[in-house]
Amino acid sequence: MTAPPHSVALRPAAAPVRDIYSFLADLGLDCDVNPCTAFIGTVEPGRVEDRDGWRGLIHRLGLPRALTHVVDVAEEDVVVTLAPQPGPVEGDLSTLADLVTAYHNSHALRLDEVAHLAYWPHANGEYVIFVKFSHLVVDLTDVVDLLRHIRAHLRGDPLPGRAGSRYRHHKRTLERYAALPTADPAEVMRALDDLPAPGRKGIPTISTSVEDWLPLREGVTFDELLSAVTGALLPTLGGGLVLQYPYSRWEFATKGGYYVEIKPLVVQPGPTAAYPPEYFARTRRAQESLGRFTMSDLDTFAHAFTSGRMPRVVVSDTTFMRPEPDRWRWVPVRSGRVFEDLKFLADRSWPGPPLLRMQYKRGFLTPGTAADVLDRLTQRIGASGGTLRPVD
Repeated sequence: MTAPPHSVALRPAAAPVRDIYSFLADLGLDCDVNPCTAFIGTVEPGRVEDRDGWRGLIHRLGLPRALTHVVDVAEEDVVVTLAPQPGPVEGDLSTLADLVTAYHNSHALRLDEVAHLAYWPHANGEYVIFVKFSHLVVDLTDVVDLLRHIRAHLRGDPLPGRAGSRYRHHKRTLERYAALPTADPAEVMRALDDLPAPGRKGIPTISTSVEDWLPLREGVTFDELLSAVTGALLPTLGGGLVLQYPYSRWEFATKGGYYVEIKPLVVQPGPTAAYPPEYFARTRRAQESLGRFTMSDLDTFAHAFTSGRMPRVVVSDTTFMRPEPDRWRWVPVRSGRVFEDLKFLADRSWPGPPLLRMQYKRGFLTPGTAADVLDRLTQRIGASGGTLRPVD
């Protein structure tokens, strides 16, 4: 994979994306950070090949200007890529998933690149479309809106709503977010429980990623998800845990850009009954009321976490960016490498059905342990019909 350029500096006012920038610029983790999706369907003749039309759409959506607010690049120099690929290609969705996965993991976005679209003509007359955005300005709540516009553009349909409305005041929103009261680290540390000893130490290097999928029961809440993950991991990993979850404030939910704080939840070894959904609801409310902070702001905690080789376990709501099922078919894209030891990503959004992806480092869980974790999750929050097996 070609590494993104390090010469594009982060602007001082871009505090919300400091950690994301480090993941991209310092660790080269485009493959597990920048949001991307793929789908197959019918497009209007000549539309997908129109380079000027694609670039014009991305500018209308406001993404190039937004990127200039977080990194030191002029708007006219922001890269918007259209990449036609050889074809026609053949094969079912599994074959196409391998195709787009290989492309994703070998084509990292540059730091001055905001959107990338690759396409393959399919032998059946349809097109396979792959789209990737810069996480520096596009969060998962933005992706759903952006992709609606992009898919409408490709089909020649009228664009939904007002193009660019999410990013119209991006610079002002960044300033508003930076002005939020910050938490007192000492108060946060008092609210957190003592850091436990891990039963299974984390792997301190970026490693190959493995994925399992689990259909979720309808109506599972985020706190139920946290409780189920805790109930699955405590007996299988032993020791204690720190669950990390992303927190987004409601007042920024409809604003274009990345305004996310990573919060830690300390779980002590012992009976899983100590961690029902109500415990996590109460703990999250207390922590989220302390002011703006993300886990990397807690120097003492972060140092102890790293030096103790606590496994990095993330639990998050997400979207797998599944398209309108009556017009497109979803093609899953997989990450080749991962920073966290274990991630539980739940998509409970339309068009559904609810789906959980368990992603982990190949050396962190054995196949038997991974199957045990999935079985425990299935009993708590799984839908009927069993699990979808690993995708390697």
